[in-house]
Amino acid sequence: MELLPIADSRPVAVIDDDIRFIRLIERVLGLEGIAIKPITTLDVEEAVRIIAESRCQAAMIDVYMYGDALGFTLIERLRASAKTARLPLIVSSGARREIGHKVSFLQQHACGVLLKPFEPSELLIKLREAAQMVPAVEEAPAVGPMTVVGTRLMHPVQGGQA
Repeated sequence: MELLPIADSRPVAVIDDDIRFIRLIERVLGLEGIAIKPITTLDVEEAVRIIAESRCQAAMIDVYMYGDALGFTLIERLRASAKTARLPLIVSSGARREIGHKVSFLQQHACGVLLKPFEPSELLIKLREAAQMVPAVEEAPAVGPMTVVGTRLMHPVQGGQA
């Protein structure tokens, strides 16, 4: 499958506590001509400020950093800030069970999900999809089916039937 080029020249913020992961994303996106803005801070407000000032085209967020679920707080702060409310967000995590428990939260905040490990092509696809998920300023994000690298997340079933 041929991928459409990502035309935006602004960087992609990569918020993660694993420097090796950040460097890997830098290499993958660099091959596509996309720069990254690495962010490793524990300070959520500082991360929001850096992302807003960098005018990033999207942000990849690891939800568990430094032993805490800082990524979920960061997502809330980014959506609450006028400068980043419409920023495409991609949650990149290896915490499959925890992500599964947060489906509703991720849908409400219009986040794409990319479970680690993933293929470089999956990252590029998720960046394009995330750009289409951006919530409108005056309306809440739509809640609909969410895919996680080609696998549909299971939603709670109404009435207890599978």
